[in-house]
Amino acid sequence: MLYMMTITSTKSVPKAFIGILILAALLLLTGCELVPPEPTLTPTYTATQTETPTPTVDWFPATPTPTLPVQPSPTPQPIFEDTRIGITERLVEDDFTDEMLWETRSSPAGNIAFGTQNLTLAIARPNTSLTSRSEHTLPENFYLEITLQTSLCQPNDHMGLLFWQQSEGDYYRLLIDCAGQVRLELVQGGQTIVIRDWETATRVQPGAPAANRLGLYVARGLFQLYINDTYQFEHRIASNRRGGLGVFARTISGNAMTIQFVDLHIYRVEPE
Repeated sequence: MLYMMTITSTKSVPKAFIGILILAALLLLTGCELVPPEPTLTPTYTATQTETPTPTVDWFPATPTPTLPVQPSPTPQPIFEDTRIGITERLVEDDFTDEMLWETRSSPAGNIAFGTQNLTLAIARPNTSLTSRSEHTLPENFYLEITLQTSLCQPNDHMGLLFWQQSEGDYYRLLIDCAGQVRLELVQGGQTIVIRDWETATRVQPGAPAANRLGLYVARGLFQLYINDTYQFEHRIASNRRGGLGVFARTISGNAMTIQFVDLHIYRVEPE
């Protein structure tokens, strides 16, 4: 009777439910889990991007080297060894402390007086000149240096040296004005002969205050002028002559002028 009941029950159960029971029973018996198969992956290819090259910037591009114009070389000035040769013994070294060596005077027009190691010519009127003669005698061939210091002057006022003076009206005179020009003269019988007219000097200090060192080189009748150790010019003058030395100042455009003569040296020259 029990058997018959089971069969009856089975027939009454739906077929779908029975299928599920059978599948569950199989899983319990095998103890395996159903894992869905992994899908097969198809490899994906990524295209490699080629970078566009960046141009290199030349920050310092080459430029053509310019051709510079050729500058003319300046004419070299004669130097001491080339022009002032044959200078030997020193004949005079005058620091203007011996008041017996130079003339002095005092007048309304101006004064000539000794200062501190200098001889000062001070003019107090326009168009006025002062001259002081020394006890020094210049030989036929000599080299002389002296410093002129201007304290007060106008451009046309001038000063200078008398050399080879043989009388009141017979001497050579070198002039330099306050504008920086020079002139060489010969005075004979009261007449002035211009040997070299006014010309601008090189490396001279014009005006006032200023200091310029003159160099007079005379050898066998050839006169050469130097100012501040710079050659200026040369000119033929007399030879076989001796004479005295003096200093000179004159106002032309100014009402007053003051100049000091400092540090005199005279050397003998023995030309070759």
